[in-house]
Amino acid sequence: MIYNCKIIDIDEEEVTVRIGDICITGFANYGVKKEIGEEAMVDILLYDDLEITQCDEDKVGIERHGKTFGYSLFGILDIANSVLKSTIDFEVDDEELFDCGYLDGKQVKIEVLRIDFDFK
Repeated sequence: MIYNCKIIDIDEEEVTVRIGDICITGFANYGVKKEIGEEAMVDILLYDDLEITQCDEDKVGIERHGKTFGYSLFGILDIANSVLKSTIDFEVDDEELFDCGYLDGKQVKIEVLRIDFDFK
């Protein structure tokens, strides 16, 4: 999904952005041509094998795993649109959803190894 963000911090490939009230730290493969404090358009990508499980608690949000790029994402899975509806929406690759049809419209938790940023 592409969002307008404000760049909060840049440390080589590690970049922290703010989208609304949410701060996310991710990996920028191609670097950033903007400066801290500037706004930019960013495509947010969920990297590598995702672990998608049904979540018993009614929770929407994003939780970072310490100082890593890993996150736990909580929200409602929309299979038809390949989206996790959370505090911000995350596009989920169709291949990751192949065995998840039974989770459509349900509260889920997605474990992500890394969030990648592709600045436009």
